[in-house]
Amino acid sequence: MLYFNFTLLIIALLVSCKTNSEKTDQSYSLPEGYSLSNVHEIFLNQELREISGIAWQNGRLLAIEDESSVIFRLDSKTGKILEKQKFEKNKDIEDILIRNDTAWVLRSNGNLYRVIEFLTDTQETIIFDFPISQSRDLEAIASPAGGSVIFLFCKVCEWDEGPEKVSVFRFSLESMEFDTEPYHVIHRSQLKSVLSKKWKDVKMQPSAAAYHPLTGELYLISSTGKWLMTLDSDWNPTSFHWLNPRLFKQPEGITFDDSGNLYISNEADSGNANILLFPYQR
Repeated sequence: MLYFNFTLLIIALLVSCKTNSEKTDQSYSLPEGYSLSNVHEIFLNQELREISGIAWQNGRLLAIEDESSVIFRLDSKTGKILEKQKFEKNKDIEDILIRNDTAWVLRSNGNLYRVIEFLTDTQETIIFDFPISQSRDLEAIASPAGGSVIFLFCKVCEWDEGPEKVSVFRFSLESMEFDTEPYHVIHRSQLKSVLSKKWKDVKMQPSAAAYHPLTGELYLISSTGKWLMTLDSDWNPTSFHWLNPRLFKQPEGITFDDSGNLYISNEADSGNANILLFPYQR
């Protein structure tokens, strides 16, 4: 009888674990137009093991790696490295965006690198120093289509005093200067409008950012806590999504192609780094 009861207990525990797992899986999602069941995984070689940022330009997928200060051009279907060009001594490089013939690359201390003709031997690199010297870690930059600014997002900055908010800084592409104060602050409490439960568990520490080319929404993604959120032009959250850590092992880069297809890069946790492609379904 004791053996029978013990067996029933084990079965009950297994069923409970399975049910809890199913509930957890059901809590993961992506913004409207994308499906977790429609994904293509692009594996990357070891040279991009610590891929930290990606960008799209005229049919080209571009990437940077955390420590090498090299810009890579990749085959968007296979992940094969087609071209690469070093632009600086090895630094802690976090994100990249492209404007015309220029790559803008973010260093973790907030410095911006303007790399002109970035995949040629005649490329030129100009450094713009972040205006605040306090302890800081910035990993995400984005620029709205047709805009004349670059926004930089704090991940862990001393003045934010914790994970409850994100300071956003602005760099003008006209004056080529930073604002000396945060342009905007995104507060965790704003998530109450889109996340009814556990919004206080969210650590506001974005690792990458990009604007959707068709909707104009800003996408922020975080490797810390594994989440993705969208915001409108007034910096109001429009959706929030927990990401499955089994699929998004270390999401550090995000971009879109011209058709709105979504690319999210993951550093290698175990095995190969990858880029996950989610086709846009209107």
